[in-house]
Amino acid sequence: MNVGRAQSLGAAAINSAVNQSPEPAWHRLTVIGVVLTALGVLGVILGLVSHEDERVWSAYLVGFLFFLGLAQGGVILSCSYYLVQGRWMRAATHMRVAEAGWPFLFLAVLLFAGVFVGRYHLFPWIAYPIAKNAAWLNVPFMFSRDIAVIAIMALLSGWYVRLSRRSDAVRWASEPTTIEMPPAGLRRLAPVACILYIYVYSLLAADLIMSLSPLWHSTLFGWWWFEMCFFSAICGSALVAAIFASILPNGNAFAHGSVRHDYGKLVFAFSIFWIYLSFAQYLVIWFGDLPSETFFLVIRFWHQPWEAFSWLGPILVWVLPFAVLMGVRPKKSKATLGVVSALVLIGIWLTDYDMVVPSLSSTKLPLGWVELLVTTGFAGLFLLCAVPGLASAARAATADSDFREGA
Repeated sequence: MNVGRAQSLGAAAINSAVNQSPEPAWHRLTVIGVVLTALGVLGVILGLVSHEDERVWSAYLVGFLFFLGLAQGGVILSCSYYLVQGRWMRAATHMRVAEAGWPFLFLAVLLFAGVFVGRYHLFPWIAYPIAKNAAWLNVPFMFSRDIAVIAIMALLSGWYVRLSRRSDAVRWASEPTTIEMPPAGLRRLAPVACILYIYVYSLLAADLIMSLSPLWHSTLFGWWWFEMCFFSAICGSALVAAIFASILPNGNAFAHGSVRHDYGKLVFAFSIFWIYLSFAQYLVIWFGDLPSETFFLVIRFWHQPWEAFSWLGPILVWVLPFAVLMGVRPKKSKATLGVVSALVLIGIWLTDYDMVVPSLSSTKLPLGWVELLVTTGFAGLFLLCAVPGLASAARAATADSDFREGA
């Protein structure tokens, strides 16, 4: 009897060892983040020494906008889970993934200084003021209001994340079969964060992107850009889900096809919403047929060297997820979901680049080692900020042993 019990325990131990894989080496990700950051600093220095100032600061602005949008969009994505009572993963695991990059928001307050340093290479209205816009587009007012709203959103996001990680919020998220409302603090703060996000990121879109072509304006541009930031957070979360499904111990929450299916539906749906807003903006400009509006699109989509590059963005951001993630099986596939999400993120970066750089360089496409290194540096900084949050999400997903397919 004792022998049989020992054999049973031994078999259980062997099966446990076989089915469990070690937790990811988070220190390695930290080292990678440090290396990428160092490469970015080196790229900025070499670019400035090589007198590529305009390329350095335009790439810096693109990197700043992309990763700021990714971090803030993640916090707003987590807010939306609470607002719609989206408890399709237990232990608030999907909230942890969405929130992982929130420390970057505080770093962005410091990184905004780089935009200020490169202002003469970025904003033509500084050297050539436009009289009717002077009250709004002037250096002291624009930079002070932008850093103020970025700081406010960072503080609000930090407050929200602290509430989201409290035991009562985790307990609520772990009980998807109840009809209980989220904790009171989150019920009040989440809608405030979402509403401020709409206003703040519409403002940043106008100040940091639209004002690069100060004669151009679009009333839909702010909506389009903050939705794209939100979409980037969805794709980032889906990419993490696909990776975690492969590298975390067997049985983790992300290993279930229903979870990846949910992420795939989000990527699919918001790719359609993105193209809807894009086409709505295009129709207004096309019907108006005003030179002060049409030149922004004409330079990008119907003139070289930008024509092919500009069409690459919609292909990656909409055509690819729409075509590939139509069915259930591709959404559940770790490889398919991960690759599509990664390519959409690349497409969003390319779209941000396409919104910024042609306004500063309409006759040439500056895309080389300067842009690669500067973007790499921002990726490293974002990774350093996200590692603790990703580790927390991984532990929550692994500990969620009660999760079942279809739950």
